[in-house]
Amino acid sequence: GAAPLAPPEPPAMSEGRRLMEQAARAQAEGRQVEARALLNRVLLDGRIPANERGAVRQQITALNESLVFGTAVGKGDPFCDVYTVASGDSLVSIRAKQSLPIDWRLLQRINKVNPNALRVGQKLKLVRVPFHAVVRKSEYRLDLYMGDPPTPTSTSAGPDGQDPSWTFVRSFPVGLGEGNGTPEGTFVVRPRSKLVNPHWVNPRTGERFGADDPKNPIGEYWIGLEGADEASKKFTSYGLHGTIDPSSIGASKSMGCVRMGADDIALMFEVLAERVSTVRIVR
Repeated sequence: GAAPLAPPEPPAMSEGRRLMEQAARAQAEGRQVEARALLNRVLLDGRIPANERGAVRQQITALNESLVFGTAVGKGDPFCDVYTVASGDSLVSIRAKQSLPIDWRLLQRINKVNPNALRVGQKLKLVRVPFHAVVRKSEYRLDLYMGDPPTPTSTSAGPDGQDPSWTFVRSFPVGLGEGNGTPEGTFVVRPRSKLVNPHWVNPRTGERFGADDPKNPIGEYWIGLEGADEASKKFTSYGLHGTIDPSSIGASKSMGCVRMGADDIALMFEVLAERVSTVRIVR
């Protein structure tokens, strides 16, 4: 008799596969920006199973190694462009003059330049659009995105808590608060809260740690958060920071803050902007 027919694919899978095939074609033809946009659409479909979503995130991460963190600007990239260094420019002054929503150290990172050796006429890649983060507590994962800040009335969110207008950049493992102590809600990076090599006082014991103390539990960077709406305004003194205990990443051991590895928090310090970058913490 005839071979049995394979069961039809669920609509989400066939639509997701179509987008992934289109993305593979675009990538093969050198249209990296288009490939990223197509894969990002797959991530916005909550019907795609978790393992496939993880694979798509890895594909976009690989694209962003060059599109975001490489020296070249992708053709048609809505987030980055090229700037020509003028007399008297520094990375700090370029960031201010161009109103870039990033730290000047990100310009140093992506252009692979010595900040003290800029040349007039040199071409630099600039990032024009802010970064945002979504912390997925159930997966001990922080997802980084690029896009405009969400409007205050924007309540719609993608399956990972992202604003539907955002583009995925890459993921990082995080540590969270013991006893489900990391608050959920929508936050922004608090003004004047980004600190390099901060001192810290343990709120429970009053024990003080100096900036250069190797026992300082919060590591080299602190990024403070403040509530962006009525529900989250009650949560104060929370933030993202490093750790001197790498084994706490992927576990619930902090007093409620989000912990990251040393290299990861250094990058977050460069990409998250005060008053501009949204940080959503979701279940």
